[in-house]
Amino acid sequence: MQINEVYISFVNMVNSNATNNNLSVDKFRFVTLFNSTAIRYVQWMLEKRNDDSIRNISNLLILDKQLQPDVLTDTISTFVLPKDYFEFANLSLVASKGNCTGKKISTFEIKSEDVEELLADESNKPSFEWRETFYLLSENKVAAYKTDFSIDKAFLSYYKYPKKVDIAGYINLNNQPSSNIDPDFDDKVVNKILQAMAKEFSANKGDTASYQLNSDRLFSNI
Repeated sequence: MQINEVYISFVNMVNSNATNNNLSVDKFRFVTLFNSTAIRYVQWMLEKRNDDSIRNISNLLILDKQLQPDVLTDTISTFVLPKDYFEFANLSLVASKGNCTGKKISTFEIKSEDVEELLADESNKPSFEWRETFYLLSENKVAAYKTDFSIDKAFLSYYKYPKKVDIAGYINLNNQPSSNIDPDFDDKVVNKILQAMAKEFSANKGDTASYQLNSDRLFSNI
């Protein structure tokens, strides 16, 4: 669905819910509300990701993107998260030890408070023989731990940020003319977002800054 169609659908939806017809919805407010609601929708879907409906945001899932290496120490290899990173899905590593190279290592996430304990634990510390190690996320990076082996590559599966839409016809915050940018969701998801937007718009009586519905209320029963 093109952004102008989305805008017209939203205006029609809001007016059909309003007691007064011809309710004005300016384009800047529409764009702001759509982008914030889209992010909240994705967050809501990810919180219930075990539900089959997670497929509604499958177009945001990036599989096995090779990460750029950053810092290497004796116990840590860090990699830079992608700029469009939104939420973690899976991390796999490729490691080497001596003449044994290119071996896939499985991973599990830990808390920073548990690092020293796990490194000293023979059953849980990084092991090339058992093809297992742990990692943590910090400062836009992923840190993978190692012992007597090297980590050669890291592949991340993740959900990216939804593309921010825009629509021609107003001056944006950078004091530049706006342009048309269509949503990267299919029509079914766009309609769900529009329904949530209309629900919030109606609850706010046109003032999106004064009141916000929580995600459970915003997206349930739509």
